[in-house]
Amino acid sequence: MRELLLTILSRLDDALTLQMMWAINALQSDDAPNLGAYLRYPKEAATTDLTHKHFAQKWEIENLLLLLLSTPKEKVNFLRAPDYQSYDTVANLVNQLKAAEQSESALLVDHTNVLDELQRYAHKQFLWQREFFEIERLYRYTYVYGQGSCADYFEEQNGLSINEFILTCIALYGSTKAFAWQKVPWIEPPLTLRPEIVGLTLKLIAKELPDMRAETTKQIEQVMAVGRPKLAYLPSTLRHFPIISSAKHNNQIIAPLPQLVIFRATSGLYYDLAGGPKKLLEEANGRFEEYGKKLIEARCPRFEVSRDQGYGPKGKRMRTPDLLLKDGGIVKAVFECKATKLTFAAQYGDDQFAEAPKAFGQIAKGMSQLWKFFSRARRGIYANETVADDAHGIILTMENWFQLDRRQLPDLRAAADKLCEDEPDMKPEDKRDVIFCSIEALDSVLAVSNEDELLETFTKAREKEYLGWMLNDIRNPYQKLTLVRKDYPFSIDEVLPLWKEIVS
Repeated sequence: MRELLLTILSRLDDALTLQMMWAINALQSDDAPNLGAYLRYPKEAATTDLTHKHFAQKWEIENLLLLLLSTPKEKVNFLRAPDYQSYDTVANLVNQLKAAEQSESALLVDHTNVLDELQRYAHKQFLWQREFFEIERLYRYTYVYGQGSCADYFEEQNGLSINEFILTCIALYGSTKAFAWQKVPWIEPPLTLRPEIVGLTLKLIAKELPDMRAETTKQIEQVMAVGRPKLAYLPSTLRHFPIISSAKHNNQIIAPLPQLVIFRATSGLYYDLAGGPKKLLEEANGRFEEYGKKLIEARCPRFEVSRDQGYGPKGKRMRTPDLLLKDGGIVKAVFECKATKLTFAAQYGDDQFAEAPKAFGQIAKGMSQLWKFFSRARRGIYANETVADDAHGIILTMENWFQLDRRQLPDLRAAADKLCEDEPDMKPEDKRDVIFCSIEALDSVLAVSNEDELLETFTKAREKEYLGWMLNDIRNPYQKLTLVRKDYPFSIDEVLPLWKEIVS
């Protein structure tokens, strides 16, 4: 089935297929443009319902695009050329992909690895089940990656500020969402950006079609070389370069999945800093801790949150975990903050812990730091404040790590145990169950909770009944409750001053 799919893709025209995939994504997204010039479709297909039989899942569209861009072309004289404006053509491609994935799974998945496979599939789907263009996301990533030395480095390297880059990406998102292949757009009022800003932005987020094919092929071949040729899990060049340009097609551009332009302007800022000095990501991690403190205190003003602090005797000073949450002066929760980027191996590797030791090592280190703190508080070495006997230990991550407390927990606990070997008088109660939570999930809970409800959610997260659940699902199991969401407490123009030009 895989060979048949690749044969079909090898015979399709890249430019027309990119446009066709753009059209089905647009049709089944909010605020769809007029698609009369691009696609003929049954009215039932105009849906945003992920469970509808006519809905083409976004992650499947992404995978088809990656396979299209990595499959060598075969010239064929068709008796009847493919109809690139027919919904049926898209549906047949999606169904062919599903059949190939199912055929592959039948060979590679069994009772010994089915839970690992479900976890990988959750990683693939999760990005596409969330809003891309939302104030919370823009604020969070700009706050962490878009200030201080990170902002200075970005501007020195690229000739434009992060503010200019993000606002241009937003403008390009609007344009590429409205039209498929198009000339490079002008930035029109109310935005007053330098004329060269669009070109400088495209240097970072766009690739010429032949170069995109070469890069996509290279990345997929690297994955296949280490034994993971699974169709369902392909490294995505589209998340780094969401726009494709083509000199052959009158220097026009297309974003087959425009949502990824916003992804590139938020989470994707990491790509622009990762190659710089180590201090940049260290600074970003510090701002992540600062953001966590700021968010909790703004959402739950009864709490006081302090950053890490020194304690212990002179000559043997130690530091607390990154954040201490206090209620009435008593420490009720302790956070280790990890802005560690999820690598491809950490998400989709056959042995994720072994293949991504650096990423998982950071999580294990965080666990050991929490355990050591609880031990030192119990022994009176930490005496700055009273720490509740049942205080929660939480690993707060920038990215969404799935089911760490189900699949990788034995290896994580073993690694954390080893890191605690030099800590005297450790007791089982010190090595309490740790809660794993992304900043996005935490804010989802904070937005619909008061202080007592947040602490209750933390308590439930440590119960066996909720092992492996995301924190926001623990707060509202199966979405049975109708919870009122509080407004986001921060103004986006605090970190994006140019935002005022968009809304003016």
